[in-house]
Amino acid sequence: MASNGRISVLLSKDLQILLSAVRSIPKEVAAEVRKQTKNAATPIWEEEVRGRTNTALEVRVLSDTARVAVSDSNVLLRSAAVGKMSNGLPKSVLAFGAEFGGNPNRIIKSKTKAGKPYTRKMGRQFKLPRRGGNVVYPAARDSIPRFASLWTQTAIRTIHEAFEKGGVR
Repeated sequence: MASNGRISVLLSKDLQILLSAVRSIPKEVAAEVRKQTKNAATPIWEEEVRGRTNTALEVRVLSDTARVAVSDSNVLLRSAAVGKMSNGLPKSVLAFGAEFGGNPNRIIKSKTKAGKPYTRKMGRQFKLPRRGGNVVYPAARDSIPRFASLWTQTAIRTIHEAFEKGGVR
């Protein structure tokens, strides 16, 4: 396992076997594995992200947009990829500042609606800068081992149920 929270299939014989099994099962069973994994993983991911939010901005930008995508070989954790704020600004624009913070003394150059240029300081709408992230990155680091276990258990159970029903040949 790497320090960034990713799990390498090359280091886990069990995950290699599982991936080869998932690749060789019928499409319908693989689709059911993906569906069951997503249904079980989504509440875990939303809970992990929401449990680390401290500000209303973090809740709106990072927690309310937490999503899980599952493929035959991967579980993808996302946040701030969908939606807009009430002023029309995409949440993905605010995601970096909400997750990693920002320097309150940074000078920002902007223009008024009339086109007159002005400068201002960023201010304190974001937390102080933090390299490791404040919400999503720590949540991913802590939850990835849970997702690997969940995905393995879900795939094995779903394949077993398909064998019981006679759906796998």
